[in-house]
Amino acid sequence: MAYDEEIVQVIERNTIDECKQELFRLYNHDYKIIDKKTEFRPSGFLGLKRKEVQVVKYTVNHKKAYDNNFYEDKSYESEKLEENRRAILEKQSTILLTSQLNQMSAKLDEMTKKMETMPVSSSSQHESITKIEDLLEENEFTNSYIKMIVEKIRQTLTDEQKDDFKLVQRYVVDWIGETIQIVQPKTFRPPHVIIIVGPTGVGKTTTIAKLASNAILDAKANNQPRPEICILTIDTMRVGALEQLSKFGEILQKDVLKAENSEDVKEIYEQYKEHVDYIFVDTSGYSPNDATHISEMKNILNVNMNPDVYLSVSADKKASDLQNIFRNYEPFAYESVIVTKCDETKHFGNVISVLWDRHKCISYITDGQRVPRNIHKADVVEILKNLSGFDIDRAHIEEKFGEK
Repeated sequence: MAYDEEIVQVIERNTIDECKQELFRLYNHDYKIIDKKTEFRPSGFLGLKRKEVQVVKYTVNHKKAYDNNFYEDKSYESEKLEENRRAILEKQSTILLTSQLNQMSAKLDEMTKKMETMPVSSSSQHESITKIEDLLEENEFTNSYIKMIVEKIRQTLTDEQKDDFKLVQRYVVDWIGETIQIVQPKTFRPPHVIIIVGPTGVGKTTTIAKLASNAILDAKANNQPRPEICILTIDTMRVGALEQLSKFGEILQKDVLKAENSEDVKEIYEQYKEHVDYIFVDTSGYSPNDATHISEMKNILNVNMNPDVYLSVSADKKASDLQNIFRNYEPFAYESVIVTKCDETKHFGNVISVLWDRHKCISYITDGQRVPRNIHKADVVEILKNLSGFDIDRAHIEEKFGEK
């Protein structure tokens, strides 16, 4: 007969992987995750910012088996129960001590990370690695992304392979391509509700017009009936927002509807859901640090519409700014990203790095103001072709990443 004692405990870290790593350090494989969720905690001055925290509930399994020959011996069983109880208490004390040691270890790790950010002397690493680091920095990849690529070079390539810089570049371009996730097409029952969120100035309204126009053009190209479209805006802040979208509506021969609250959105959805194929929703643009207005906009859109939510960001933003935008718009549960203003920058390492770090897909890129021409479905091959300074083997990447 065996007795188990499970104590439900909680651990909080920035990511699920960090939680799992910490649990493994504490208990090896002797733990079981029973629940995990994402919480957003107030942080910063006056608590106006929102910090994403991963909360994991788990149990630690302590099992002691009894010899079956003593199964009926109650006094022996009682003795063994007491022995198990003491063992559990001792283990919990050990866990507490281990936790304290881990906190000290974490501080040492932090110091180590700071040391790792220091430039590595060119004399201590292969020349090809130094050249690759320079190319990645030129393309504005983040430090963490560059370190990931450098580690792959060290672990994968022999010294002889590293001597062939053209071969090293080919491997690196492949690895970059493998980190770019293109959103997979999904089937939506009509109406397909498309919502675009993002900070001010990224071109959400123009992107809505491009998507709506292309929905009509695609149907025509495929000899399908012209789709019925509803265009809705909840942008009540920006001067001229409704007028700009209404001009696009006139071209498409569609009225643009306006909603100021959640009740308006729900009423419009219920009125049109049985009669249209698409509902396009334009939203207000706020600073990613404006947690109050972002939360209010989330509440306005809190209608059961099964929406397809896109985060729109500008390609010319610094990686640190993109990280902030991705994080603070996370409450909208966006699955993919539209990257705008790609014509205004020559480097995309910042975007690729943050997409990789945040585990997000890219759906569309835009490269100008013309409707509907300047919008394209994201394509790994086209993104890789725009890497600056790399010797790109186009035939190879088209074979590896092109549409099959």
